[in-house]
Amino acid sequence: MCHTAILHVRAGAPGVPVWLFATSPPPAETAALCERIYIQRGALRLLFQAERRLWPVWVALAVAPWTGEPGRWSLKLAPLLVPPFHALLVNENGGFFHGSPGPVCRHVWHRLADGARRLRNAIATALHDLADGARHLRDRAALAWARLSDIPRAAWVHTRDVAAAVLFKLFAWLLRGFGYPQHGWFQRLHGREPLQVPRPRRHANGLVRFAQHGPDWNGAALQRLADADGVRWLVWHRNGAQETIEDLLPLFEDQHTFAVSRQSHFGAWKPGMFPTAPFRPLQPDEACRVLAPLGDTIVVDLPKLAALGIPRNGLAGTAWLELFWKAAAAGWASYSVGQAKEVAQQPDLPMETAQFFWRVLRNPRLRRLGAQEPDLARGNIAFAHTRRRERAAAPEKLRVLVVSPFLPYPLSHGGAVRIYNLCRALADRVDFFLAAVRERHDAVNYPELHSIFREVRVVDRDELPSNDERLPHQVRQYQSRSLTALVAELAQKWKPDLMQVEYTHMAGFRSSAPHIPAVLVEHDVTFTLYRQLYESRPDEAARREFERWREFESKWLAAFDAVWTVSDDDRSAAIQEGSPPERTFVVPNGVDLTRFQPRPGRAPAPEILYVGSFRHLPNILGFEKLRSEIMPRVWERFPELRLRVVAGPDHEKFWRDLTGSRRLPEVDRRIAIEGFVEDVAPLYADALAVVVPLEVSAGTNIKVLEAMASGKAIVTTPVGSAGLDLRDGSDAMIRADWMEFASAIGDVVSSAELRKRLGDKARRAAEARFGWRAIAERALTNYEALAQLTGCP
Repeated sequence: MCHTAILHVRAGAPGVPVWLFATSPPPAETAALCERIYIQRGALRLLFQAERRLWPVWVALAVAPWTGEPGRWSLKLAPLLVPPFHALLVNENGGFFHGSPGPVCRHVWHRLADGARRLRNAIATALHDLADGARHLRDRAALAWARLSDIPRAAWVHTRDVAAAVLFKLFAWLLRGFGYPQHGWFQRLHGREPLQVPRPRRHANGLVRFAQHGPDWNGAALQRLADADGVRWLVWHRNGAQETIEDLLPLFEDQHTFAVSRQSHFGAWKPGMFPTAPFRPLQPDEACRVLAPLGDTIVVDLPKLAALGIPRNGLAGTAWLELFWKAAAAGWASYSVGQAKEVAQQPDLPMETAQFFWRVLRNPRLRRLGAQEPDLARGNIAFAHTRRRERAAAPEKLRVLVVSPFLPYPLSHGGAVRIYNLCRALADRVDFFLAAVRERHDAVNYPELHSIFREVRVVDRDELPSNDERLPHQVRQYQSRSLTALVAELAQKWKPDLMQVEYTHMAGFRSSAPHIPAVLVEHDVTFTLYRQLYESRPDEAARREFERWREFESKWLAAFDAVWTVSDDDRSAAIQEGSPPERTFVVPNGVDLTRFQPRPGRAPAPEILYVGSFRHLPNILGFEKLRSEIMPRVWERFPELRLRVVAGPDHEKFWRDLTGSRRLPEVDRRIAIEGFVEDVAPLYADALAVVVPLEVSAGTNIKVLEAMASGKAIVTTPVGSAGLDLRDGSDAMIRADWMEFASAIGDVVSSAELRKRLGDKARRAAEARFGWRAIAERALTNYEALAQLTGCP
């Protein structure tokens, strides 16, 4: 029966690992199908072993035999006690049924019906035997009695097992309702009151260690440590951990710090009563605030621990949950710090969370409490705790808080290039503070960011998109309570002169600090882009999205104290939609003239270059035009010419998200698609020409500026060169028709003289108008003008 069950599971889920718990060794063919095998001679001991090993992991399915044999009831109940209580049961015929009330009741009914039929048949047999004659009456009566007595015993054994299973199933449902694995009840139960605690007495910087043995909390021993003199920190270790803690102690320089733990797990999207681990695996130099950072090593401020009151009994995990909850209600912060070792996802803690829930349920004082800054303690706001620049801001410098939908470094797309270079050019005269959203798989280069920004805070999105149909789709993706709370905290802490919100879809975060003058940086006037998309694909969905963007953008253009656009055309569009003319400035895009210079190429074969991150739909549409319409015409003249495409990080994901296709299309062997390229300057050097075949776009294209600074011949469209005031035939070849676009590529590829003339003029234009230093001066002038308009010193 065991072999049959394993084959059944393997047929439905071939890649799922199988753990076998048995009272005797399985046959070799069965053992070959299992990743792990645990043997325990006693059924009850086997049950305890299975529960101990399975509760910390997420079990997709638990299988056990319900074949009617008497005894070993613990094995029959085992799958009903393993979270998340997904059980599959095997009947006496080798069939399978789900361990939920309906199938279980039907199984019981069938078993009782079978018992009734057996009873009826036994009675009929007994009566028939009695009628055979008096000669065998005594023997037959004895036999009949034996048969009659066996049936109630078997029925009772089976009914007892079923009743116990149903009771344990009800307990599992009750446990689930009380917080495992969904903990919605706790959120509705607890209050919002702060915890008033006596001021902790000051101690010297002494340190004491406590080793946790077993699951039970030793409150009396910890109380004795708390009463000792000369001790500031308690280092609590579990599972034999004896890690160094020197890098954890600097976080206690903040007088509001209660505890710091070494990260041992990450939470991801797993629900819980409150965060008990960082949202993601942290980098070794990262820390983040977590409401209850459970771990194998926890350093706690001992005076604060004594002031909260040390629990005296229960599980260690339960005690820590209670302490962290009270500390958060007292307004104290706790942190988790990353490590070099790989960490696993946070396991379920059903016993600890259920016990904590029960304590809160019974204690009105605990029930009235609430964390004072819960949105800052969700485990998704990270910073480099070893590189904190917590010194006073320079009084002579303007202070600017930058809010960005992505990290300005690495330079993986045009928006990052603009933010990084503009802030870098102003860093000697402006104090910048950064609150940025981290995109999936990004590694945070804190040293590079801290060379520009005094403080850097990185936010992971841990919320599902908003379902508000009135908002544009991209705006819904970036709703974040944590970022809202972080902007408010940084504004209160640093008291910046200005707040700079990058990109239209982030405009709503202006409300996080309404008392600070704010500038909205329109990297493009977004509704004009969606108007172009609607005009190129006139369907109902495109029309609704264009109208959402126009309504959203018009509202926020009027709400900001100033608006930056990247071109005069965008400025006119913004003013037309409600941006105040006297506070709407042009701060154009630029290019790093040192990084991008004319260089000799080393490509082994002739190639042209297209740079366009697939995170932006117009770049995908431009690639499709290249692939389907332009390059086939070019290859008629130059069959060996290669096309290199730089599509940016996660380009396949963005392609799926924005096009709805499962994968990138099949491309000609002469097309090479790159993802993120850290340094694209050598690719510009290798290219005979740079192509920018955009049908729709908004703002100005930094990839055009990079090609100009690199001294390359450029073939683009009127849309691709919009806002840059380029002259056709002088600074670039500008073509609107795709046949003419392909012909222009052919002309450039075939003529070295034409390539040099176009490249030289493009470089001179870049040097004259698009260097970051000159643009930074314009930005600083606008900062000062905004400060004067709003009355700032």
